[in-house]
Amino acid sequence: MSSVGIEALNAYAGSAYVDVEKLARHRKLDVTRFANLLMKEKTIALPYEDPITFGLNAAKPLIDAMSPREKERIETVITCTESAFDFGKSMSTYFHKLLGLNRNCRLFELKNACYSGVAGFQMAVNFVLSQASPGAKALVIATDIVRFMTEEGGDALTLDWKFFEPSGGAGAVAMIVSEPPSSMLRAAPKNRLGRCRALASTPPVSTLPEDGTTVL
Repeated sequence: MSSVGIEALNAYAGSAYVDVEKLARHRKLDVTRFANLLMKEKTIALPYEDPITFGLNAAKPLIDAMSPREKERIETVITCTESAFDFGKSMSTYFHKLLGLNRNCRLFELKNACYSGVAGFQMAVNFVLSQASPGAKALVIATDIVRFMTEEGGDALTLDWKFFEPSGGAGAVAMIVSEPPSSMLRAAPKNRLGRCRALASTPPVSTLPEDGTTVL
């Protein structure tokens, strides 16, 4: 029986953040509410940051750690997001080019809130299990950046946006899915598509920006 899983994983939460409790107190909000949601810090997307830069910073350390032969076996790039960069291309095309990946590569995007990251992982697992290209790997990037917009005259203008502010951030997670897995999560094939079994194993190595994180 084949097994597939996460070979490597990395998260990037941006270069600046604010303390949620301090922000809530400044806005005169109920601090307990945000403590119950386990919110401690909120990423602030700087003017030069977007879903592409977040995803690239999450994925690049994984790609740089691979040998040229391993990198060549990445044959699928799946972007999972509810954000957008332009009105045409999938963000996977940008990641593919900027990471210098193999031209023989499937590129697509899952546009959905919350669940798209899980769906992307499940699709990557089943791509590897299909053995359409034995030994192939998949790169899954979940990336998002909050963007609140209101329509003039709409109901949104009457809402108290102070409550939305502490929970709206940005960030990205990237993972390499392969067979056999050498990492923390393995998915054994089941009778139903997308069912998986998680097994405890070695946790991934944490990767942080060289310059650390800036507190605003």
